[in-house]
Amino acid sequence: MQTTTQSNPNLRSLTGLRFLAMLPVFLTHAAFEGVFTDEEVSWGFLDAMGTTGYMAVSFFFVLSGFVITWSYRPTDTPRAFWRRRFFRVFPNHVVSYVLALALLSSVGLGVGVLPSVTQLFLVQSWVPDPVFTDTGNSASWSLVVDVAFYAIFPALLTLVHRIGPNRLWYWVGGMVAGVALVPAVALAVLPDTPGMPLGGVSTSQYWLTHFFPLFRLLECVLGMLMARIVLTGTWIRLRVLPASLLVVLAYGLAQQVPFLYRLNAVTVLPVALLTAAVAVADAGGRGTPFDNKVMVWFGELSFAFYLLHNLVLKYGHLLLGHTEEEGELVGRTWGIPGGIALIAAGFAVSLLLAWVLHNGVEKPVMRRWSRRKRTPVTEVIT
Repeated sequence: MQTTTQSNPNLRSLTGLRFLAMLPVFLTHAAFEGVFTDEEVSWGFLDAMGTTGYMAVSFFFVLSGFVITWSYRPTDTPRAFWRRRFFRVFPNHVVSYVLALALLSSVGLGVGVLPSVTQLFLVQSWVPDPVFTDTGNSASWSLVVDVAFYAIFPALLTLVHRIGPNRLWYWVGGMVAGVALVPAVALAVLPDTPGMPLGGVSTSQYWLTHFFPLFRLLECVLGMLMARIVLTGTWIRLRVLPASLLVVLAYGLAQQVPFLYRLNAVTVLPVALLTAAVAVADAGGRGTPFDNKVMVWFGELSFAFYLLHNLVLKYGHLLLGHTEEEGELVGRTWGIPGGIALIAAGFAVSLLLAWVLHNGVEKPVMRRWSRRKRTPVTEVIT
């Protein structure tokens, strides 16, 4: 455990970087909507996004492990930690869940009882069936990983703190190797059918690599290890700019390998190095492009934005007009100016709703219930 009870420096740049990472997630989901009448433009948009959204999701898992380890205090208790995490996640999730059901109803769609229940209680990603992960507020699948990570974090932290500082980098290598091994396992042991529309892989292979919480926990633990490396002074002194270039180079390399390896296997280590490099810059008082007030403000809204943006894109698109093709609802399309305007409007509406959710639910709930109220001590005079 950490030997100091003092708080570590605030990681403003990582907060700002959160929203920068949200942009490819938003744009990837926008590309999947196919809002352009010209199919070449729609497919070109999707091709241009590549696997940037997947890399961003990997960053969020690494970031979660890093930040929670960085901020955890020896005086904290598992119960207090779980209380804070519960009130951080579930109120926003429930609001977005109810909104998703309302929007589904508004376009004449429904959700099966079992998938709906699993999504409410954030266990849907454990089920290897797209019906469970692609329904309602489909973005909430990643919260299943977060909840699993939070549940075992106190135990994981104890184990991570038992690793000697001189061995932390070996464990980093082990986590990276584990992440890279997952797609190989999926391709080797799972059937090739039924196939997905993209990627040339089966739905079960994709589920094991992308959704399965147990394997995504490897990225969270990698984030924990990187935090311990920084806190124990065993960081390699890599600066933000070269770390950023490594991410860009790794992403370019990832586009040359089979689809499942593109999701996170090639990019997870550079992403973890960038996370640590940004934290070191913050701790050392060095400015970064991500620590200005605007970026930090956007970053504070990122969790609410993440939960709401796909609802706005998907159901907003359908509410503007749709047809039924082969049993599925397909939203109307526009020319290039109209499609760009629609995506920009989706971003603006998502941001506005995120501000409302953050300030109307997330912050008040955290202030009111995330910490146990201290019982006033009455002095007894004898």
